[in-house]
Amino acid sequence: MTLRHSPPPAPLVPDAPAPHSTSTEANVTNVRDRSCTGMSLGVQHYDSAPDLRLMLDNATERKKRKFEDKDSSVSEIIKEMFSSFTQEQKLRFNQLQATINSLTEQNNALTHSVDMMSSKYDAFLAKISEMETQRKADQKLICLLEDKVEYLERKQKSTAIEIRNVPKKTDESKNDLCKLVQNIGNTISAEIDNCYLKDVYRLNSNKSSNSNLIIVEFTSTLVRNNLLEKLKTFNKDRIPGEKLNTRQLDWHGPCKPVYISEALTNKAQRLFYLARTFQKQNGYAFCWSSHGVVYLRKEEKSPHIKLNSESDIENLRKSI
Repeated sequence: MTLRHSPPPAPLVPDAPAPHSTSTEANVTNVRDRSCTGMSLGVQHYDSAPDLRLMLDNATERKKRKFEDKDSSVSEIIKEMFSSFTQEQKLRFNQLQATINSLTEQNNALTHSVDMMSSKYDAFLAKISEMETQRKADQKLICLLEDKVEYLERKQKSTAIEIRNVPKKTDESKNDLCKLVQNIGNTISAEIDNCYLKDVYRLNSNKSSNSNLIIVEFTSTLVRNNLLEKLKTFNKDRIPGEKLNTRQLDWHGPCKPVYISEALTNKAQRLFYLARTFQKQNGYAFCWSSHGVVYLRKEEKSPHIKLNSESDIENLRKSI
């Protein structure tokens, strides 16, 4: 709706002062003239202005009815979105809950398995500890038994000697070996009768040698010790070529040195071999055995060193 207003009337300025009645009439006439002039120019005049608030209320009411439809459709869309989102979140929550339940069951199963393995591990540790304690006790018992066996073997061999490097005769008999022992006793001034001999035999060897070891067992340790003392005295002041040899024993053939020593146990033989090797490598002057025990000496006036086991040789090697 087009709103048009007439311009406000121009102020009336009188040209000259006049009487009151005259000026009033003149003003009325002037106003009428101006109204006519305005009419002639096409300007429309209204008796009263339109009610603008009523128009604005009508316009607002129409717009409100239009937005009510739009708001309802938007609300429905939002409700559907929230409903779909809620369903989706509920589905995901159910899936997560199922996954958590499955993981909880697996965790419980793993916990039970770990607890069971832990209990078994503790049982194994206890068993291993018990076995280790038993092993140490068995080791001590084995060492004790080995020492006892070594002592018994040493006592058994306390009356025996070993004769090396004596060639074997053809069809050699025990009588020939007995005569050989008696001949050795006569050579070194040690009287040996057959009554002093308990047994004489030559050990068999896989080596193709006719000078296998001869074992002589006496009836008494005193006879054996006397023979060894006489042998030591016989060889002490002689040069290597004149020490006890096969030529002095009436052996027909090349002259070979004859070695006589006390019989040793297997453990003592191993220890004696290691001691001699250590003696050569480290410049020790003496290495010998007495009553089944091996000894070392650095120099002639230095104290002797008793060797009970291979660890003693290792300790000597570390101390150098």
